Amino acid sequence: MELGGSLAVPNVQELAWSSKDVPARYVRPELELDRVSKDESVRVPVIDMSKLVGGCDDEDELAKLHSASRDWGFFQVINHGVPDKVILKMKADIQEFFSRPLQEKMECAQLPSDIQGYGQAFVVSVEQKLDWGDMLYILAQPQDVRNMRFWPRVPSSFRATLIQYSIELEKLKGILLSSMARNLGLEPEKLLTLFEEGVQGVRMNYYPPCKQASKVIGISPHTDVVGLTLLTQVNEVQGLQIKKDGKWIPVDPVPGAFIVNVGDVIEVIAEIGSITTTNDSLSYIENQFC
Repeated sequence: MELGGSLAVPNVQELAWSSKDVPARYVRPELELDRVSKDESVRVPVIDMSKLVGGCDDEDELAKLHSASRDWGFFQVINHGVPDKVILKMKADIQEFFSRPLQEKMECAQLPSDIQGYGQAFVVSVEQKLDWGDMLYILAQPQDVRNMRFWPRVPSSFRATLIQYSIELEKLKGILLSSMARNLGLEPEKLLTLFEEGVQGVRMNYYPPCKQASKVIGISPHTDVVGLTLLTQVNEVQGLQIKKDGKWIPVDPVPGAFIVNVGDVIEVIAEIGSITTTNDSLSYIENQFC
């Protein structure tokens, strides 16, 4: 699968400790113009997945999912069936990887022609503004797309942990797509069929503390050009914001929940069915299905 490449850039984690001032390529003056909502009553919807499985098909929860997908493009899911021990182990192994010396992490470094590996994504010019963050990106599912060159060997449990985690997220993806299909007036298997030959990419993001935090951004505003993105936050530092009605709204993660971003592919499918979704878009794990 060809995803393009990215130019090599300095390691942000190292910069955070060694530089007194933020290098010019990371300074983002446009941040001062963005409006962030302070209305605590406006919150990303939360969907209870236990009401959408096992033949429940709770009409109220389906309607809530439909509204969240259409009006927000984002929601959080609870009671999703992914075991806590699988999530906690994935978080622990990722924290261990990012805590390792740079030389060890660079064993998984990106190659010029591949976005997979340790580095930054989609850096295409030496003038381009850079995000204040490092990432490890891996294709996890199906098995035949894996390139073990980019899979960390430290901690020793990382590979087995990621495989188990990705399998559990495949199950959750299936439940979400089936429920979304019903809301679009389609057979539950319709969306699953469209994505059955797709891939699951796992992006692990690390945003180091910054001495001039108001000048930098962890990841540039974007939409996800995939079907679905499922995110889990590794720690309790609030960072993710989504844009709705012209304002950025902070996302306060619910403990144990996954944050779901309805990607551009499903948005197009929804539009064909006369239903639209809207979305703009610390350490996170992003599972992207495309």
